[in-house]
Order: sequence, then structure tokens, then C-alpha cells
Amino acid sequence: MIRLPDHTPFGGYTVQRFIKEGLYNDSYIVKGEDGLPYFMKFYDMSRMPDKMILGGTVEEILHCRELVHPNIIRHVLDGSGQINGKGFQYLITQFFDGKLLSEALREGRTFSVPEAKAIIIPILEGLLFMQERGLNHNDLTPRNILLETAADGSVTPKIIDLGHTHGDVSGAVPFPMDDLNVQYVAPEALAGTFSAKSDVFAITAVFYTLICGRAPWPCNIPPRDSFYSKKIIAGRAREAGLTFPANSDPGTDAILQAGLSLDSAERPDVATLLTLLSEGDVSGNVSLTREQTAPPRQKPEEPAKPEEKTEPREDQVRLSAQKNRSGKGGFADVAGMEGLKQELLKRVIWVLRDKEKAARYRLLPPNGMLLYGPPGCGKTFFAKKFAEESGFNYFLVNGSDLGSTYIHGTQGKIADLFKKAEQNAPSVICFDEFDSFVPARGSDSARNRAEEVNEFLSQLNNCAERGVFVIGTTNRIDMIDPAVLRKGRMDLKYEIPAPDPETRTAMFALYLKGRPVSDDINLARLAALTDNYASSDIAFIVNESAMVAALSDEPITQQILEESIRCNPSSLAGPKRPKIGFDN
Repeated sequence: MIRLPDHTPFGGYTVQRFIKEGLYNDSYIVKGEDGLPYFMKFYDMSRMPDKMILGGTVEEILHCRELVHPNIIRHVLDGSGQINGKGFQYLITQFFDGKLLSEALREGRTFSVPEAKAIIIPILEGLLFMQERGLNHNDLTPRNILLETAADGSVTPKIIDLGHTHGDVSGAVPFPMDDLNVQYVAPEALAGTFSAKSDVFAITAVFYTLICGRAPWPCNIPPRDSFYSKKIIAGRAREAGLTFPANSDPGTDAILQAGLSLDSAERPDVATLLTLLSEGDVSGNVSLTREQTAPPRQKPEEPAKPEEKTEPREDQVRLSAQKNRSGKGGFADVAGMEGLKQELLKRVIWVLRDKEKAARYRLLPPNGMLLYGPPGCGKTFFAKKFAEESGFNYFLVNGSDLGSTYIHGTQGKIADLFKKAEQNAPSVICFDEFDSFVPARGSDSARNRAEEVNEFLSQLNNCAERGVFVIGTTNRIDMIDPAVLRKGRMDLKYEIPAPDPETRTAMFALYLKGRPVSDDINLARLAALTDNYASSDIAFIVNESAMVAALSDEPITQQILEESIRCNPSSLAGPKRPKIGFDN
């Protein structure tokens, strides 16, 4: 197998590190000209079976090009070439910023039915998109479902690894079967027949696993032997029926029974299964055998209808308040910064919480707090955790949230924001990159914005008395209008620097908590190796290491973490532009 050394310039990307070796390809993390990481599959064409090549191109590459969908791994680039006379092809895809579903299950996590549906429904939408193009995934398991986490904390399930993707198969199977997880393989697929209904069986088995904590028919037969034996099919057939999880309901049980039918003809198709799960109902579209029919489903009480949501007008504030869940999050999620936590508990949180005592002592809570320091050191994250710790409603405001094309429109939005926060008091408003909201009047950046700054000054005056606490985060405290920083407006100012060794040690401990790790982890050494690293750098290093370990199905080791540190220099030190090119 051709092995690419680290730092090899490659087709506009630079190889950062080797991840694992497959039957016909190696996996790498590469870095693009934009400085961002990507995944790359590197195919040794001398080892690729002819049945996995279509028109001279690896079939997985063709499928990844075609399947452009928000719930399917995204194609970035592909190409081909030769090294030392050996032909190769490569596929570059988006980097996974999140965790594999299999990781969550290994941590002992089980899901409520609504939580499981929130994962399965988007995957079904991706499957339907594939099947409308005549393709089946053929290897749907928790390991091939990614829970991608966005910067705002939202999670998007994605189908990954298209190495077994193909149309209907009956007879000679055009992809390797030894690496399939037999617990999610339909009976007919065990015998070499793959169809859209086989994917239905697999995704229903994943759904079952999420809410039950185990696969529907646990099997200890090694994959390399499973396809030469009828024990699995016979074992499933002998079962009197599925054991349903305690947290399901009759309707969900009927869906599980239908999707896991041993007879593919009795399973719903993907579109029907998607409809059933989306609507939360079992209709006559699902064919159930007499033995499989679930008990009559009790009609649930009609839930209260949510308040109708309308698209806000241009002159309205597009914000939503987030309630803290008691006992979760808060300062417990923040590594280090103990002095600042105690300071805020004493000076802000208890005063806002205990209004009676504050009134008795005639204590006035501070109006606001400015968190300043280099980028990526957790200022916005700390603000959110402050809100969780206090239990107040939380509003995160970015620059675009208050923009308006109307004259005085932005002023109106500022007023609406503070009014909404007051109506939901006690509230915390966090202005990210605060310098962009209140630039120093008279500066070039504040040209034509003096009235907006004046509106901010007016709203900030004694806003704490109205139950509103303001937090501003900035990398450029020198760019903020001095009037904003005076007492009575932003009363408190705290620098959030790059984390010190003790904080970095605590961060690694926090981010590694709950993940499968080896016994050789040396937190003190990891902290020493990340001097002058931002908080976001450390979070990225742990996440990348977890992904590398998950793809190799091994615990996170000290070596994996140190390799990730070596390949990801501190963002505070300035980017080092890699040499971009291509060498044969």
C-alpha cells in the first residue's frame, strides 16, 4: 500500500496525519489552503477490485460527487495520479466536527423516543435522497452515522462512509462483506441480496438500539465468519418476538416490528417509514403479520399547540431566549477560571437572585460586564455558562442580528431587544464582538453610526434595575466607545487570557471525560505541550483525537493526542501557511 508521509503537499492540500488502513484505501487528515482540516481517502488502484470501479473511477468517489444532501457526508475534491509508477485516486470530504453515534452508545447513552427520532428522521431523508437516485447505502450502523455539531451547538446527523453504496444487488456482491456489522444486516443481505428494504431493516435496527441500548438481536459471531453460516438467520427466526424498550409506546413498537420484519416484503419503504416517524402515527400503510401486530394504540392527549411563529419583519429582532435546565451546565462546564467564577457568584449572581436581601441592604446589581482577550479563549462560551449558572434567560446577539436597511431601523431593533429581555427578566444579553456594536464615535468604523451608539448608551443605563444583565465580548477593547465602558453601564471588566497550565490541564480532563481513553494519558504533559494555545484549540485537539480513535475503533491514547497537538499549532501564534503543491 502506498503510504503518504506527513507534510506531503498533495493536490492543494497538505497531509497532516495517517488515520487507518483499509482493505483498499488509507485514511488521512489533510489541511487545505484555508487552514481547515479535511478527511481524505487514498485508494491504491493496484489493489482495488474491478467490481468497485466504474468507468475508471472508484465507485465511492462517483457516489460522493452525486449525493449532495445536508444529511450525507459532503464531497470537497477528488483526483488521481501516480506515485513511483503506481496509480492512485483520492477523495477529500468535509471534516467531522462532532462524534459518531457509536461513541454515544459506547458511553452507555440511551435516547428517549423523541431524541432517537430527531436522529433517525434526518438520516431517512438522506436515505430517501439516495434511493431516488437508485442507490442504497448497504452499511448503515451507528458507526456510519455522524452527529455533526455546529458552532451554535446544533446537531446535524449525517450518513458517512459510502464504500458499500450501490444499487440493488442479487447474486455477486460488488463490495466486501467481511467488514459489515452483522447486527444491522438484514436476513436477505446476509445471503447476498441487498435492496432498499435492507436499508430499512438496518436503520430500524439503529433506531431500536438508540432507545433500548442494545441491538435487536445481539450476535457474537465474528464478521469474518458470519456470511458462511446460517446461525444468525436461524437465531432471529427462533426468537418469539422483539423485546421492546420500556421508554417506547405501542405506536413506536409497531414501527419497530414492521421495519425489523425478517420478510423484506412486510417492511415499509423508506418514504413510508419517514412519514410514520415524522407524524408519530402507525397507519394502514404498514403491513404487519398476525403474530407481529401490536396492541391497540391508545390515542394520546392532544398536546398544547405551540404559539404560532411568524417570520420576523426587517425591523424586528430575530432572537430566542434559552432557559437553563436546573442542575445542568453552568460553571461546571468551564475548566479553570475559579477566581472569576467566585467573583461573579459573589458580585452578580446572588444579588440578582436574592432580590429581597439585596433590597434590604440597598445593593444594586452591576449593569454589565465586558470580557476581553485574544480570540478563541472562551469569552462567549463563558458568557453562556454564566447564564446557565444564574438560571436566567440567555440572548446571544451577533452583529447581523441588529442590522437593518431602514433608516433608524437598527435603533429600533436595539430598543426591541432590551424590551424583550426585560419582558423575560431576569435575562442575560451577550453581545459577541461588542466593539462592532459600539465603536468609538468619531472613528472611521463609527461613521454614520453615532445614533446607534447613543441608543446603546441609553439602554445600558441602569438596565440591571430592569432585570437585564449585559455581557460584551471583544478582542479589541480599544475600539469600543469610552462612554460605554464607564461605571453605570459596563461596570465590570475581566480579561480572559490564553489558559494557564492549570486551566489547560483541567480542560483536557473535562473534554476527555466520558470518552474511551487509554491508561497512559498524561494531562500535565498535554498541558505543557499546549503552551499559549487557545481554549478552542484544545477543544479541537481532543475532538480530532476522539474522531481518529473512533475511526480506528480504539481508545484515545496519549500518542494520538500528542500527534494532534503536533499537527495543530496554536491559533494565537498565527497561521503557518503550508507549501501547496503536488509531487509525484
